Amino acid sequence: MELRQRKGLLVLGLMAFSLLFALSPSGGGEKRYTGTSQSSNGHSPKLSSEDPLQTFKETDYPVYENSQKVEDEEEEVTPLELGDSAAMTASVDTEDIEDNDIFVDQMEYDDAPYIKVLAESKRIKYRLIVLQHERYFRKHKSKLYVPRLKKTAKLSREEFAERFLLTSQPVIIPFEAVRHLNFTTKAYTLEELMKIYPNHKSMTYRYGGYGPNEEIDLGPAIAALYQNKDLKKTKMGRNFPRNTKVNPHSVKKLSLDFPPYVFPGSKMMAPSVWFGTATSSTKTHSDCCDNFAVMLSGTKRWTVAPPSEARLIKPKCTGGLCWGNKLEHADEHAYTPAMKGLRDMTQLVTFDLNAGEMLYLPAGWFHHIENIGPTIMINYWSKEKPFFQQMLDGEATQVEW
Repeated sequence: MELRQRKGLLVLGLMAFSLLFALSPSGGGEKRYTGTSQSSNGHSPKLSSEDPLQTFKETDYPVYENSQKVEDEEEEVTPLELGDSAAMTASVDTEDIEDNDIFVDQMEYDDAPYIKVLAESKRIKYRLIVLQHERYFRKHKSKLYVPRLKKTAKLSREEFAERFLLTSQPVIIPFEAVRHLNFTTKAYTLEELMKIYPNHKSMTYRYGGYGPNEEIDLGPAIAALYQNKDLKKTKMGRNFPRNTKVNPHSVKKLSLDFPPYVFPGSKMMAPSVWFGTATSSTKTHSDCCDNFAVMLSGTKRWTVAPPSEARLIKPKCTGGLCWGNKLEHADEHAYTPAMKGLRDMTQLVTFDLNAGEMLYLPAGWFHHIENIGPTIMINYWSKEKPFFQQMLDGEATQVEW
């Protein structure tokens, strides 16, 4: 009887050991690596072998949840559906592109770390743009930095496309750097805008996207911003819209030009005008489309992360808009221990975008925005497939400049 009990216990022990072995993730986790990272906010990822933040279990990887689809949204795909990563051959190799001292902060850019990416997982579903960026960053060394062009850079459209559009590299562009391309938009102080649009003189422009025939009144809005007050209500009972769609005709009346660094013939959405008070901010998210953010007045502080950080940020996506709910504030305003921990392990870059500058932010890049005082910014989103994806699909080579 005693021998039977011993045999029974031995069998149970072996079964338990086998079950634990089967349930454990293979490889015990994965590590980040760069392809064939300086974070301006000081949150560079630590990559020592003892650092627990660099190892991730595949069971913790996110499966993106889309509560709603839009007609032109890419379906989720698994890595195997796209074939081997070697097939994702880029037409432009960043290692072959020389910057030729085109940045104001050239030394900081040169010293910046490279984006580090986890090994590809076969267990999870990726959003297409995330998977494409991961594969590109493994193959091509890409800086974790957002450089600022010199005012004298004067890149051609072809040069800008090759260096930034086709490599998914964010960059800050002073207005003066594109004067040679007939970009005439200028920066304004609020005092200057108040002289152009006096509070007592109603200056209205119709816009779309929030209802038929609504109007914005620039005079009172600019006066409210100048006094750093909450934006007034319109006649229709709405708060003065912080994200205001305007038609191209209205943009011309405001003496604004479309950004020159887009592919010829590219379709653009109606511009959006953002009015922000000193206390307002935008939570961490990523957009479906390439974006040129043009600062007319004031300063905004941006904190950005590459699309490959989606595995950590674990966004919730509706259509092409993805919100980083677990990292609402990717800056010093992170207010919970979990959010602070996630912020510190995420590859982030923080910089200020000032009046008289525009930011090119490629589709899929996560960003958190904070106003440093009252601000006015114009957004221009592309309606086309992201330039980076056009490059991967071989469509960029067909562009005629």
